[in-house]
Amino acid sequence: MSQVKKEEIHSAILASAFKLFKANGYSSTTVPMIARGAGISPPNVYSYFSSKLQILYAIHDPWMRARFAALDQELRGRRAPARRLRRIFEVLWREVPAHEEGFANNVIQAISTATPSDEYRTGLIGWMEQEIERMLLDALPAERHALVRGTDLPHMVVMAMDGYIMYRHTVPERTCGDATIDAFCRMLSGADPASR
Repeated sequence: MSQVKKEEIHSAILASAFKLFKANGYSSTTVPMIARGAGISPPNVYSYFSSKLQILYAIHDPWMRARFAALDQELRGRRAPARRLRRIFEVLWREVPAHEEGFANNVIQAISTATPSDEYRTGLIGWMEQEIERMLLDALPAERHALVRGTDLPHMVVMAMDGYIMYRHTVPERTCGDATIDAFCRMLSGADPASR
């Protein structure tokens, strides 16, 4: 019986935090606010999570991994490498920044204000970079693999995504345009994406 209660409290904390992060942003949300929304005391929050940052990642990490899994599945259904390549950037530079009206901006706020006591971990970023490298290599001709393999290009793709997330937060009507995605695809593939 107590295990069910623990799962309910855990879920209540995450639901409260999601609602508050979405409405107020990470920086303006406090652990006491999250606790109040979950119907528990602030010290009780720390029985489940070591920090506000850990709460945010408990929300964001599974969503991001699910989005990558969905993208991977979608890419497998696309035969044309140019279409796979283009879709990677559409998802990472348009759809992720726009999701939940820019909820991912909370992660940017969190990282920019994190301290060593917040126990920030780079596991998700490292995993994303590996997945991006794999997807890019799958979408590019073999003679172009050197542009990706062993380079910081996957990290740069993540940093560009973070930039579009911040841009979406400050100028919501602007997104990564087709011309930018096409130019990046041409640079990587060495060909016009529309011609493949």
